[in-house]
Amino acid sequence: MNGMIKKSKLSKLLALCLTLAMLFALAACGGNNKGGSNAGGNSGGNAGDSGANTPDDGGSDAGSFTGRTLTVGIWGGNDQETAAIEQLKANFEAQYGCTVELKVYTDYNTQIQADFIGKTAPDVFYVNGSMFPFFSTLGVMDPLDSAEYELDKFYPNLIAAFTDADGNVLCVPKDVSTLATYYNIDLLESAGYTPDDIPDSYDEYKAFLVDLQAKLDEVHGKNQIAAMTYNQDLARNLFILQDGNDGLIDADGKAALTGDSVVKNAEFILDLVNAGVWKTPSDLGLGWNGEAFGTGKVAIMEEGNWVYGTLRTDYSDINFGVKAMPTYNGTQYSMSYTVGYGIYSLSENKDMASAWIKYVTSVEGETIWCSGAGCLPPRSDAATAMDVESDPVWKVHAEMTAYSIPEQLGNNYSIINDAYRNYLPLAVSGEMSAAEFLAAAETQANQEIANAG
Repeated sequence: MNGMIKKSKLSKLLALCLTLAMLFALAACGGNNKGGSNAGGNSGGNAGDSGANTPDDGGSDAGSFTGRTLTVGIWGGNDQETAAIEQLKANFEAQYGCTVELKVYTDYNTQIQADFIGKTAPDVFYVNGSMFPFFSTLGVMDPLDSAEYELDKFYPNLIAAFTDADGNVLCVPKDVSTLATYYNIDLLESAGYTPDDIPDSYDEYKAFLVDLQAKLDEVHGKNQIAAMTYNQDLARNLFILQDGNDGLIDADGKAALTGDSVVKNAEFILDLVNAGVWKTPSDLGLGWNGEAFGTGKVAIMEEGNWVYGTLRTDYSDINFGVKAMPTYNGTQYSMSYTVGYGIYSLSENKDMASAWIKYVTSVEGETIWCSGAGCLPPRSDAATAMDVESDPVWKVHAEMTAYSIPEQLGNNYSIINDAYRNYLPLAVSGEMSAAEFLAAAETQANQEIANAG
């Protein structure tokens, strides 16, 4: 990057800003949507008292930032997340003799774009993985050197999630959350099943869930307990829909939802819904999967590791286990929800921003942050240092990282997702077929994309 926001890119940003204010939502660890990918609870790893340490990976620069201030753009989090980033801040300030100012946005994607326009963005800032494809087109982040930031230590699919169309890595991942399969042991046993009976493949799910639902109805009363929940959102359906030869967007980033394989995959989802074995939390009169599972209203759910803290604190009487996501058409999938740090291209403190990223994404920094925020570290050596393998829940989620696909769909993810969510309920109700609802969603999305352009 040349350190300046080019006029054409700035014009594009201005044109899209109002639309994005209503469309984009935070969805990765530390976001603000509990039913999506909000991080909650604490890591099961052995972080110990690492929060008392100061950075040990930048000694040659120690004291070189005395009297200077680094601004870091973040969004608000829960008490645990706040404590973790405050610890990172204190450690960094103690090591470098500087001041770190945390700029906490309440409507992150909208407000930071306004700062891009005003050329007042923080020196270093969060970038949600779902927003990265769009942000990467604005010229607001500097490319990062792979060796300097030890990018070879990070999971390759997470680095790919922050790589632009020209092959430049613009952000270093700070955390990741993944989906895994949670099951209620007591409910399964009440229906005559064990956790080992849960299929490892979606190919076998319908027969299993139909039988499970019938036995749950018999034991607990009809429609009292659901066999499994699902979400009507690309954040959860993306890995199924994208399987096969057809993508969900074309070369220009427009919605392409009517390919044969996409329709077939949507029919698979609808088949489970129509069989009465997949229900949304709202179908059960509840707000999100964690609540439905925690209150014993569902036997199986697919959820992110943020739910672990909720289950331990709010629903501690639930007897549950966790296993890998099922394969789909022979391929192991999960979803990943990741956030990275980018350096503002107009920053006058790039040396400080670089040192901040190196520290907070180091093994020590990741241990402090992820142990507090309830996320997984995006680098395997940090996962080893945190001993995530010792906790069976974290172990499964960590294993899912390598198989996960990021919550990304080009520059127009939110627009396409909104259209998908608008029309999927019409297919669920029987008013539209899979092909019809996908065609309608594609049309709506592409109209909005054209208007935004």
